[in-house]
Amino acid sequence: MRPIVLCLALAATLALPASAAADSTPSAGRPQCIGLVLGGGGARGAAHIGVLKVLERERVPVCRIAGTSMGAIVGGLYASGYSADEIEAILSAVDWKEVLADDPPRTDFPLRRKNDTLRYLLDFKFGLRDGAIQLPRGVIQGQKLLTLLRRLTIHTWRTPDFDALPIPFRAVATDIGTGEAVVFSQGDLALAIRGSMSVPAAFAPLRIDGRLLVDGGIVNNVPVDVVKAMGADRVIAVDVGAPLLDDSELNSPFAITMQMLDVLMKQRTAQVMAAMDPRDVKIVPDLGDIGSASFDRAVDAIAPGEVAAIRVLPRLRELSLGEAEWAALQATRERVQFDAPLVEFLEVVTRRSKTAGYVKRELEGFEGKPLDPMALERRVNSVYGQGNYEHISWKLVEKEGRTGVEVLPVDKGWGPNFLTFGLQVSDDFEGRNSYQLGAEYTMTGLNRWGGEWRTRAEIGRITGLRTEFFQPAGDRGQFFGFPYLEYRAINQDIRVGDTVLADYRVRRGAVGIDVGWEPNVAMRAYAGLFRSRGDASRQIGTPGDLDDVDESSGGVRLGFTRDTLDDADFPSAGGRTDLLLLALRDVLGDASEGEIVDLTWDHATSFGPNRLLFGTRLQARWGRPSRFESPATLGGFTNLSGYSERELIGDHAALFRTVYYRRLGDAGELFSVPAYVGASLETGNVFLRREDLLDLEDLVLGGSLFVGVDSPFGPLFLGYGRNDQGDASVYLTFGSLLRPRL
Repeated sequence: MRPIVLCLALAATLALPASAAADSTPSAGRPQCIGLVLGGGGARGAAHIGVLKVLERERVPVCRIAGTSMGAIVGGLYASGYSADEIEAILSAVDWKEVLADDPPRTDFPLRRKNDTLRYLLDFKFGLRDGAIQLPRGVIQGQKLLTLLRRLTIHTWRTPDFDALPIPFRAVATDIGTGEAVVFSQGDLALAIRGSMSVPAAFAPLRIDGRLLVDGGIVNNVPVDVVKAMGADRVIAVDVGAPLLDDSELNSPFAITMQMLDVLMKQRTAQVMAAMDPRDVKIVPDLGDIGSASFDRAVDAIAPGEVAAIRVLPRLRELSLGEAEWAALQATRERVQFDAPLVEFLEVVTRRSKTAGYVKRELEGFEGKPLDPMALERRVNSVYGQGNYEHISWKLVEKEGRTGVEVLPVDKGWGPNFLTFGLQVSDDFEGRNSYQLGAEYTMTGLNRWGGEWRTRAEIGRITGLRTEFFQPAGDRGQFFGFPYLEYRAINQDIRVGDTVLADYRVRRGAVGIDVGWEPNVAMRAYAGLFRSRGDASRQIGTPGDLDDVDESSGGVRLGFTRDTLDDADFPSAGGRTDLLLLALRDVLGDASEGEIVDLTWDHATSFGPNRLLFGTRLQARWGRPSRFESPATLGGFTNLSGYSERELIGDHAALFRTVYYRRLGDAGELFSVPAYVGASLETGNVFLRREDLLDLEDLVLGGSLFVGVDSPFGPLFLGYGRNDQGDASVYLTFGSLLRPRL
């Protein structure tokens, strides 16, 4: 596209009269101030960069800028001293898929949330307040977008007056509470730009100075009146609004609602453009099928912006400066270089968060050192990954002659209590099926240090109820206390060889407390005491060893977890190690003493779209511990395929597996549902004697073929599994490829 643009520019130049092309001095009638208006249009707004490149080449002296939404981003950066080429380089380097995902990478999650991602519950949480369900105000909260804007505009932190920028600037937003336009002329440039682009339903609105703000395009998408009010004598207005949808595309209530908003915006824009002075310049790029949400194609909109500006080149050249004047003007508009100040204090604002103390504790270590914006950004995003914040913003401030960092954590507006659901289904299409339905209620912000209380109820294959309280402590929250109470009941087949002898209802209740240490987000070590009671009653079949068993247990738990996986559903890098030692003792209530060691290890790697997951599960017992404590079970999809879920049970277990899966389609697409094809190879068994485990005798060989979809409701698999014992199953199941103990 670039050669086409240059050819068009050359053709336009040659089409001018020779005197006009050669004259590098301003005409006597040239206006003193030229205002530039950059309209909103989402990803289509990247066309503004192309327009700016032409204005720079033609030496058009823009003296005022007003922008809305994406126009506010481009206009704000240009006004703060970036050149058009620099803005293009920034846009080209942005990973929009990453920026528009609020959460940090999973590797930066605290371990408690990493564990949550491995369960079958949905990641989406409903708010619950005053007995009513609450929903988030937008799909995207804009956490990473705001930190990106902060990084790009940090050089303006000492310039709260937008008239003092290299080019005076205004950003337009809408107060959704009153319907009034809000024009930012001062304050925090990053917040002003972010407030201007809160597209309803897509981006959450932003509260600034007590006003809840959404996209300025609702009331003024091409703010010509704003730039004229700033003192512009002549206006160049760029309209990048998206065309209306065809009838065939209006196939949902959401589409109809958005079309209604677009109709009103386009009517308002048409009125504004029609009322412009005939001497003003209108630029409307032809952006084809580039949509407002096509951020992965934003760079493609730059060239059409250049083409549109070249079409009005004669009009633009009427406004151009001579070379000497242009050079003098540009010398006054150089971007101020950011000199990292010494952070003399770090203040966490408490007014909008119940857990500001937790944030303050997590951000310790920045005071007394020169500011490292990238390091602070990573730490802030890691704290955000805890999961209870709408956004966490930071900025440089000066107070009483001291320079510091002010951090504003904002609790989720649809909290502070949250409700989520989960569904897990398994069906082998031969009459053996199971389901698991769960609901989890979490109360957050119970104290300023991040205490939370969680209760989970389940029905289906496992019936259970668990309630737990998690309290971080220590100067960095690296220690925690974790009391819990739980009850679980499950139907368990008892199988000998190829024969299922009986089916038992196994129940276990437990109470305990763990204390632990998390030196970083990847590692946890913990110890705890517990007391439990279990019983098993025969439901179907011949009486067996577990008939009418009733045992009490008590003991010590020692555990270690390390998790660096990049994804919970289809990981491509990192690993997870989970080690648990149970020491059951008579003095703590166990009828017979013994020990149990349970180790789970998984590691993922990738090459291109191909991924490999290696896994090991080893479990062994010593003495005579209770049979209700961590029974060794195998069976199910990629867990000794061919068998049904938990079909094999014993005192000891070993499993070794390799799972291969390949992503289909383009991984770089902004909005997509990833799909995979794969296969697994597994070997293992359960054993009654530890000697058989050590010898690894009588191992069963199994494998599977599958397709998987990383759906919004969690990973969904359809697969076929078979083992060398003649067992085969077709699986339709929700759930992660990993089988962690949580």
